[in-house]
Amino acid sequence: MIDGLYLSTFFDIGPLKNLLDIRLRHDHGAALWELDNGTLRLRRYWEFERISGIKQHSRALYNQTQARRLLQHLLAEEGADLRDVVEIWGTPGIETSTDYQRTFGSAYAFHGMAHLMTALFCQNQTPFSEPVVAMSLDAGPDCLFEPDAYNRHYYPGCVIDDRGLRMFPCESPGRLWSYASKKYGLREGTLMALASACDDHTELDLTAFDRQPLLDLSARRAAADIVDTIDSHVRGTLQAGRGGKPPATETLTPVEHHVSAVMKIIARLSLRIVRRNLYLAETEYDADLDASRMALAGGFALNCPTNSQLLQDFAFTGFQIPPCTSDSGIALGTGLAAFYPQLNSGEITTEFDTAYYGQGPGDIAAELELVSDLIEHMNPVSADDVAELLTREGIIAWVNGPAEIGPRALGNRSLLADPRSLDVKNRLNHIKQRQWWRPVAPLILDDDGPDYFRDYRHSPYMLLNFRATARAQAAVPGVLHLDHSARAQSVSTSTNPDLAELLHACKRHTGVPILGNTSLNDVGEPIINRLSEAVHFAAGKGIRSLIVNATTLISLRDNTTQYPGPRPRQGRFFEPPAGTDTDAVIRELNPHDLDRNELTYFYDNPALFATTDIRTADDAKHIRNHTEAYLRENPGALDRR
Repeated sequence: MIDGLYLSTFFDIGPLKNLLDIRLRHDHGAALWELDNGTLRLRRYWEFERISGIKQHSRALYNQTQARRLLQHLLAEEGADLRDVVEIWGTPGIETSTDYQRTFGSAYAFHGMAHLMTALFCQNQTPFSEPVVAMSLDAGPDCLFEPDAYNRHYYPGCVIDDRGLRMFPCESPGRLWSYASKKYGLREGTLMALASACDDHTELDLTAFDRQPLLDLSARRAAADIVDTIDSHVRGTLQAGRGGKPPATETLTPVEHHVSAVMKIIARLSLRIVRRNLYLAETEYDADLDASRMALAGGFALNCPTNSQLLQDFAFTGFQIPPCTSDSGIALGTGLAAFYPQLNSGEITTEFDTAYYGQGPGDIAAELELVSDLIEHMNPVSADDVAELLTREGIIAWVNGPAEIGPRALGNRSLLADPRSLDVKNRLNHIKQRQWWRPVAPLILDDDGPDYFRDYRHSPYMLLNFRATARAQAAVPGVLHLDHSARAQSVSTSTNPDLAELLHACKRHTGVPILGNTSLNDVGEPIINRLSEAVHFAAGKGIRSLIVNATTLISLRDNTTQYPGPRPRQGRFFEPPAGTDTDAVIRELNPHDLDRNELTYFYDNPALFATTDIRTADDAKHIRNHTEAYLRENPGALDRR
């Protein structure tokens, strides 16, 4: 590798996929790397959902010209140019090399390897210098890295010790949660929260599912059978009147109670599956778990209760889970995979120890000019001023520096709240249009963590779950879930100095070193990046105060009666070029009117349809027949919405 700039990407390109919204990847993004004299630095990480406003962005770019236009725009923000980039990886159509895939052989889908890379290098500059057991726990790969991805092991794991790095095949519970999400129409994160919302104790022998391993393509069918079986069992139990009741004054609906009971069982089964992986690593690959760090990535690694239980069950020396552990981190992992040979040999080093690699809030003056009608006045403030403001108003908007990466608000694009009142939590859920039982996460000063949470440990990316102490239950009910647990984020001067200063000020004013934290966004939209978007949202929700860069108070006018919904973002980059006759393009590229399912199956199986041309009648009929047969075996499997 020569010194210079590199781009690792994770998105898709194609006019028909763009116009008909054919989704092969989600959580599109790109990473800008700078290699300088043996030091590799992640300069910026872009998540396309923050740019387009489409949550978990999955819309393909129209063509290579549009892709380069977007990348050029993003690079310009960093004072760079596409001509300065040495190599581009990750996205067919614009990548300049695929050598990054060859390092790892053909046994595992590269998608899983990209997840594994983010786990290995998160908060660990030298993952090859101490024992590590790492697992990629995702729902499944995509076919764009390699056409035969679905014929490979989906979920790679590895053991690192004095014998080097040795791969082993994992099972992943991610497919269970993915199928349940489609079945119940709720996102996986919502299902994770709902799993602890009732005290149902439905019993089920989980050993019956050990015969259905979740390893590869067969995981799709196995997951459907498992979830449907559990659903049927819970339904029968609840109808017989043997279910528990939610531990709250408010009541879950019968549907919520049913789904909660199902997900409690799936959570227990998920833990059992991950334990099987660790047993395999220990018995077949000689991993010394007691001497190893645990590294996890993939969407399932967002499951805080499982992560925490694993750390309690095994004597790991530490853990590492990246903030962008879902597919939002695949672009990052692709870059790490490309540099892996040099990182492994020690020729180059890198450091990935923060979440704040996202875009900034924009030019402050220009952003405020866009929403000047919503601003009453601006004043400088100190941390103590903000602490007093929180005690008076309960909730403020907080926009500070570069955005956090990944799906969780980690204190730079947040709604911050006084945690001492359940009323404030209810107000937040009303603002966000969320169910009443949805939790609000606590930000806590790291040094004070053990006073408020049992078995507390440093958790800067909000990826562990802790049980509240009696002190916490009395002092901060607004940040506890119904079962008195909390998905806490540890804050210190080293991880986020501005938040740490604010928490110290809150501790001085209220005696509590904790704030409530939820993401700065409306229902159905991704976390807000730009300051103008934040002002528009906050004023429209009746929030009177927004703090920008920890130094300036923006007092807002109440715009609740005229709030039109989320402010449009920069979606122009994802639209077809001006003047495109979209109907003519669709007729030309899809003359036999294949529907969305048929087109998804065609694009998603390049190995199967390598020589197929959808513009010919016989080939279009061939695709229809294959799709029909596939959906008979896997109903709903092509629904990517």
